[in-house]
Amino acid sequence: MNRLLFILCFALLITSCSGEDNNDASIVGRWKLTAWEVADGFDMNNDGIVNTNILNEIECISNETLIFETEGVVSSNKTFNPDIDIALQEGTTDKYVFKVRCDEEGVIGFATTYSLKNTDTVIFNDNESAIVGNQLFRLIKESIKIYNKDFTEVVATKDLTLVYTKQ
Repeated sequence: MNRLLFILCFALLITSCSGEDNNDASIVGRWKLTAWEVADGFDMNNDGIVNTNILNEIECISNETLIFETEGVVSSNKTFNPDIDIALQEGTTDKYVFKVRCDEEGVIGFATTYSLKNTDTVIFNDNESAIVGNQLFRLIKESIKIYNKDFTEVVATKDLTLVYTKQ
């Protein structure tokens, strides 16, 4: 009886412990771009509603998806890349002029390695991204440039947070 109990405990120990921890289980899979968040927001489509999610303000179609693989590779073959120019209206501190051009010419793709810093932080392209539930937040500092009225000088910048939702 003791021998049978020992064998059962040993079998349970072997099957419950593995040499590899699968810490990347929460990151592996497809993540769709669902927001371009900017503090204070903009009213780019002139509907009278300021929105912090730029995707809700422009007509460009976003099909960007990040694919995280178990082998430590992240890739995307449909990178969202509109050209957005923002200028401060002369004599104001909070009124803007927008020029938005959707990228319909081609597709920008990439593949690179990623690593997990811990269970809620992934690093790729030299940038840390936070994982919160089923969303991934990727902060790009000073990504939004605001120009003077002639678009000749940057007068301010804003951080952009890309938000991806796991599919």
